[in-house]
Formats: sequence, structure tokens, C-alpha cells
Amino acid sequence: MYFQFAINLAFCQEYGLEFLGHEVITDKRTSLILGDENNFCTKSDLELAFEIKFKPNVSSYFGYVFRIIDQDNKNIDLLFQSDSKGKQQKFRIISGDKDIKLEKQLDSVTLYSKWNLFKVQIEDNQLKIFCNNQLYGKGAIPFSFKKCFKIYFGECSHPKFLTSDVLPMYLRNVTIKSANELLHHWPLREIYGNNSMDNVAQSKAISKNAQWLLKNHFEWKLLKKLKFKGNSSFAFNDKSRVIQINSDLKTYFFSTKNDSLSYKNFTSSHKKFTFGDCAIFLNNKLVNVRLNERQIFDYDFNKNNWNISANTKYNLTEYWHHNKYAYPNDTALVLIGGYGQYKYKNRVQKFSFNTNSWSDLSMTGDIIEPRYMFGLGSKENMKSYLFGGFGSKTGDQGMNPQNYYDLFEIDWQKNRVRKVYDLKNPDSTFVVASSLIVNQSKDSFYGLIYNQLKFKSSLQLVEGSLSKPELNRISKEIPYKFIDVSSFADLYFDKINSKLYCVTSFFDRLPADSTEIEIYSLDFPPSNLPVVAKNNPSFFQSTVKFGLFAVLILTVLFGVIWYLINNNYQSNLVNEENVALNEESEIPQEMHDNIINVGNENKGKISLFGGFQFINNNGVDLTNQFSPLLKEMFLYLLLNSIKWNKGVNSSQLNDMFWNDKTTSSARNNRSVNITKLKTIFEQLPAIQITKDTGNWKIVFEPSKVSIDYFEFQKLTNAKKTLNVEQINDLTSIVNQGAFLSNLEYEWLDDFKAEISNKVIDAYLAYSEQLPISQYAEEIIEIADNIFKFDSVDETAMSLKCKSLVYLGKHSLAKSSYEKFAKDYQRLYSEEYEVSYKEILES
Repeated sequence: MYFQFAINLAFCQEYGLEFLGHEVITDKRTSLILGDENNFCTKSDLELAFEIKFKPNVSSYFGYVFRIIDQDNKNIDLLFQSDSKGKQQKFRIISGDKDIKLEKQLDSVTLYSKWNLFKVQIEDNQLKIFCNNQLYGKGAIPFSFKKCFKIYFGECSHPKFLTSDVLPMYLRNVTIKSANELLHHWPLREIYGNNSMDNVAQSKAISKNAQWLLKNHFEWKLLKKLKFKGNSSFAFNDKSRVIQINSDLKTYFFSTKNDSLSYKNFTSSHKKFTFGDCAIFLNNKLVNVRLNERQIFDYDFNKNNWNISANTKYNLTEYWHHNKYAYPNDTALVLIGGYGQYKYKNRVQKFSFNTNSWSDLSMTGDIIEPRYMFGLGSKENMKSYLFGGFGSKTGDQGMNPQNYYDLFEIDWQKNRVRKVYDLKNPDSTFVVASSLIVNQSKDSFYGLIYNQLKFKSSLQLVEGSLSKPELNRISKEIPYKFIDVSSFADLYFDKINSKLYCVTSFFDRLPADSTEIEIYSLDFPPSNLPVVAKNNPSFFQSTVKFGLFAVLILTVLFGVIWYLINNNYQSNLVNEENVALNEESEIPQEMHDNIINVGNENKGKISLFGGFQFINNNGVDLTNQFSPLLKEMFLYLLLNSIKWNKGVNSSQLNDMFWNDKTTSSARNNRSVNITKLKTIFEQLPAIQITKDTGNWKIVFEPSKVSIDYFEFQKLTNAKKTLNVEQINDLTSIVNQGAFLSNLEYEWLDDFKAEISNKVIDAYLAYSEQLPISQYAEEIIEIADNIFKFDSVDETAMSLKCKSLVYLGKHSLAKSSYEKFAKDYQRLYSEEYEVSYKEILES
């Protein structure tokens, strides 16, 4: 049943290192080297211990677990091999040219199903190997094993022992002991990077092609992206373990068993889904609820159709982002809250499947203020928990609307509401995605929160208490485009494979009404970044930490001094030049506020259309002075400064570029890179970076530096149809090429989309004034410019075809239509239904 996943199982986070072997090409195989910089040396005996588990569903299981190589280039290897049919599987210990016999072998089920503890003990040139504390083999080493050595897990890069035969395995908790003393311990609990630190002696283990298991508990994995025409609804069937996505032309089935996607086409197409529709599985049956009309539609899996008439009419919903609860045994469905027509709702509406009738439930106890965009999750005993949302006490949108950070318990047997607690107002406002996953054993819930005030928002997984006001943010965020009438997100839990799934949808009116669906997964239980285990530091460790701290302090201090001296010099220079200008001119002082260098008549140039270029007023191209990070940071500041005229604050910069750093480290990185930007700006003094308003902002003097994005905004921000001269100016800008071509920053998508929409709107508005009989060639040029930004704009295609026909170019007109139809098919996976004849007649 929908969202009623009351988790009672005990889960632990998988951590360790995944080794890629023959399932990938040689360059992508994994290694872990211990003692890469300096050999390890033991006092007497040696014990190497580690935990391994085999990767499932791999065709070949031949490869090395480890190779121990001493200072005399003598080797001791543990490898695993199987025959071509995978029947005769066994471990082997190789010492030099000798095969040390293993008296037992592990059962293959054990190898795949759980972690297995291996220990290799070497003493007086005698070797013993244990697995899960049972002796599996022993024998003499055919050479004098030295006490100093390196260890290679997986791929071996030692010049004399090169091998790319890697056993597909998971590895963790590697330890080295001597004389019963723990010398080294690498838990392998990393999330990012190729290095792993030793908890005992701070020795670095170096990995190649590292795939950390804990990352899957911290970072959501994007599994699928869909785009199709029209609106949609979706739901998770926890019995069949399928997320079903409903569109106007086909039904999509995403299986959480193997993260695969399939679909079925409808035999006929007609509108089925609209804003506010919500889907839910009840007793393995899918229904679509349209609360505005109090209608429930059924899906027939065998026939792949809905009992929704092609002529069904629907009004714009008054129940945006309401929520739902299904009674046990699916006898009834309850719909709660919502928003529409400037009213927030706390209405509780019930549909009985036994009587096929609707009713309003009268709830007793505490009052849930009218709201929408809240989370709801349930226990197995007919109790639900409602968390957060946005609304107002009266339900009137104009009467003090606010975010709610409260938790309510709803008893559906008694129809009674109990307020559990109010959270302290957070630093950043948030609302809650539809479903909460209740963990009964921990008396907690999981949910997704997001800032509803941002279009470029993000979904953050949180864990909250069911009894006391506690809420913790966990895992990495998911990007989320949010417009409340166009966006929806939900959270599901597959308890069989212990994974959380998030599905997001975004309905985009431009360029054509379409829905974007994204499906993510996260291994359960979720994790934050791991905390390094605390040990009693040695004198060396303490000295290193103190030294690093001292270096950091000195670096920051030097940066502050340099910054103050440089800013003071620049400020004096600006003041002196402004005074001189004012003495020679009657131009008001405010016209010169952003001028640093006024002695050169040539203009600098910053181009964003057709690719990024930064040229100073002497014609020198400075583009190559921007590192990839510096380029992105500069563009992020510049675009936000021009578009919003307010820049961005320090927290936004930290979150954007250094969200994996500590606060102090992020601040230090920010200061260093802003200083680098100022150094480049010294070569084009008509532009500078300021923080006068509390936000970091790029300011410039338009008479001294030309920025095409600034000119574009001036042209297109006017709420009127452009004239001929302005259209020509717009064309000269867009003809330079695509906006920041070859740059694919996630945050940049919104700017690119806005530019596309503005260009298309400006050209289409202008073209409405042009009769085809007089301006056919100009209209064709306008249509081609629109196609640069949207290859499936129907209006542009229609204008071009009609203009070509007017000019007598019938074959070109038909070719333009066919190209459009092909692009439409490729983008939406459906045929374009308007015929060429209908286009010409429209």
C-alpha cells in the first residue's frame, strides 16, 4: 500500500571499496596500495586481516585479492579462480612458485551473501590463512620473507608483478598487526576521492578507480530521465516493486528490482491527466484521483487503458499538493488539505470503496491549520504523521501565510488529531514532499524538504523524530525545479533491496507542454559524510595537526593583510580619478561610481553568446587566465548580478562551489578565488567585484566594457514588441552563437531556458506584425533564428513553411516540415499529429 512503509527491520550502512575487474576495460579496474610511499615494516610476525564479499552478477570471478611483495621482490598472493562454467571455484595461496594447499573452501553462498573475515598470519616463514576464524590452510614459504613489504589489493602496478586480473569484490576493514599490536587500520569508509586514511598511524592507502560503497548511502543516484508531452501522475506498487508513471500516450513501468524501465503505448491518445491528479496503488490496483471533481479512475493493466472518457472535462484544481491516506485492506481513501483559488484547505475528504461514496470527516482534538505541501506517513496501526507545510490559520492566502514546522499524529480509528511538537524555525525556510517513510523501530521518519521560494531548488533528505522536536539533514541534495503548479516530488521505500527512491516531475509549458520525470535511488539507511574515528594522537600526529593549523592561520592572515592593502590602494585610485573627472566635467558623481580607469577610449568586451571570452580594453584576450573553477564562479556572479541586480551572498557561494568543505575551509577557498578574480580585473579596470550591499556583486561601466548578456537583457526586459532596429540588435547578438556553448553547469540551465524563451517570444511577437506577402524572406530568417533555440517550435515551423510556399519553394517547405516532424519524434517519442496540409491551411 502507498507510503505505509513502517520500517521495523534493522539495516546497517554498507561501507568499503568496490573492486572493478573483468566486467570493465583494463583502464577502469581498481587497485588499493598499502605502503606506496614507504614499505611497512613489522617487528616479528605479521598478520594481515580484511573483510571481503563477492560482487553479484559478474561473468568472470578470476582475479587477485592481494599481492604482498617484500623488499627483496618476493611475493605472497591470494587469488580466486573458477572454471568457464563457474562450477569449480576456489581460493589459492601462491608463495613464490609454490601453491600452498588450502584444505577447505568457502561455500559460494557465503561469499555473496555476507562479509567474510580473512586473516593471513606469517611467522618464522610459516603461513596460515583463516576465514571466519577457521583455519583453511597452512604451509611453508619457500623463501626468507622480509619484514618490510607493500600490499597491492586488486590490480598490481609493481613493475615486476604487473597484473590487471582483479577479483570483482568488496573490501573493508584492512588491518596489520605484529606481536598482537595493531599497527594499521583502514576501515575504507570514504565517500569521495582515491585515498583512505589509517586510523592508527595515519598512513595513506592509495586507490585507483575507487568506488566507495558508502557513497551509495550518501549521494542519490540518477537512474532515469524521461520527457514526454502532456501531464502525468505516478505511484509505487510495493508488492510488485514497480513505479508506474502515467502519461497521455503511454504507461511507463520502472522496476526497482533491477532499476529497469519499460513502457506500453496506448492504442488511442486523448487527454487523461491534469494538474492535481494523484495516483495510488490499492490492493495491487492503480487508481487516479481527481479530487477537484471527486472522481476516481481505474487502470486496467491487461488492456493498458483507463476508464477516463476522451471527452472528460476538468476544471483547474483547487487542491494543489494535497495528500492522501489509504485505510487498511483498502476499504477507504482519505484526501487531506491542498490549495487553490487563494485558499488553503484543511478539509479531510473520505471515499469509501465499500459504498462508492464521498464524505467529509470531522476530526477531533488539535486543529491542523489549513495548508498544502506537507508530508504524510503512516504506521501499521492506523496512525499517520503529518509534518510541515505552508498555509495560514484562516485559510486565506492574504492573511499572514506562513511555513509550518509542526508534527501531528492522526488516529484514523478515532478520527482524532494530536499535535506532537513544533520545531524551532530553521535558518532556511522549507516545505515537505508528499510521502514520509516511518521507521517504527527508531521512532523516526524520513522525508524530503525543499525551499519553495526558489525555482532552482533542491530536495534534502531529513530524519525527524516522532516524539520530540528533532530534525537532521542527511545525504546529498537532489536538484529540483520548483513551481508549485508545475512540480511534484515523492519518496518511496523498497524494503526488499533496502533502497529509497525519489521521483520528481516538472511540467514545462515552454517550448511545448511537456513533463520531465527523474528517478533517483539511495541505499538505505542513508548517511552523512563519515566521521573519522578518534584515536589517541601520537606526538607526530599532534605536531602535524598543529602545523597544518598554523599554516592555515598564517595563510588567512596574509590574505586579509593583502586584501586590505590592495583594496585601500584601489579605493584611493578610484577616489583620485573620480575627483579629477569631476573637476573637468559637469557629469554627476554617480555616473563615475564604478569607473576605475578612464584614460582609454577603447572598450573591453565580455562575450557569453557563442562561448565565453574576456578581452580587455587593449584588445588582449584574457580568457585563458580563468581556471575552470574561476570561470564558473565569475559567470555565476556576473549573471546573477546582471539579472537580479543584487549578486549572491557568501553562503550561496559556499553551497555552490565548496559544499563538501568545512565552513572555515569554504571561506578560505572563497577568499582566495575572489582575490584571483580581482587580479584579472586589474587588466580590465572598468569591471570590479564589490560587497557594498552585503552580497558579492559584479559591477561595471557600460561605456567602458561591452557585455552581450547585459545588452540582451536590456532589449528583452521591455514589456513591448521590439521595433526593426531592436530586432536587428537582437539578431546580431544571437547570431554570435548559442549562449555559453560548451559549458554545462547545472545552475546555468535556468539562464539558458530563460534566454531561449525570451528570444522566441520577441521574434514571434515581432513576426505577428509582418504580412507574409511583403516579408516572407525576413519571416524565414526569424523562424531559423527561433529554431536555434527550439527545434520543435510549431509556430516558427508554420511561419517558415507558409513563407516558403509563398515564394514558390514548395519542396523546401515540405522538407522543413519533415525535418520538424522528425525532431519532434526524436524529442517526444511520438508522432507529430498535425499534417503538412493542415499547417498550410491554418
